Amino acid sequence: MDAGQALAELTEISSQIDFALIFDARGELVEATLADRERAESVAFGAAALLACTTRAGGSERGEPIQVELTYPEGSLLFVLQDGLRIVALTSPDPIAGLAFFELRACLRKLTDAKPRLHRLAALKERLGAKTSGSGPSSPATQEGSNDQA
Repeated sequence: MDAGQALAELTEISSQIDFALIFDARGELVEATLADRERAESVAFGAAALLACTTRAGGSERGEPIQVELTYPEGSLLFVLQDGLRIVALTSPDPIAGLAFFELRACLRKLTDAKPRLHRLAALKERLGAKTSGSGPSSPATQEGSNDQA
């Protein structure tokens, strides 16, 4: 699933999210629900800087935060970090933060879970290709070793 699809599903299932965007640790925008690309890039850069500040404030021994919430009278900004990606969302006032954080993590998981599946599929194809291109049948020991990798 690509980032655009993941964000579209997120905003479709969550009525409390006004906008959301996905970015990397450097603040480079991956995808956003905002139509204004320049604004989305600015928000992504600012969000990355804010998260870097929270990491410094918490101390290097604690590492990066998993999630951050900034609450305003008009709504909240929610940040989630997972597997090298970050997502920030603006919510309506008084969001159910636990649910919103769950939905944001699920959105990122859709992107990061696709990578291991592709790697496993490529490894399986490679193993099958190696077995069919070999000069003879595989020994039981080779077959058993290949099952351990799956």
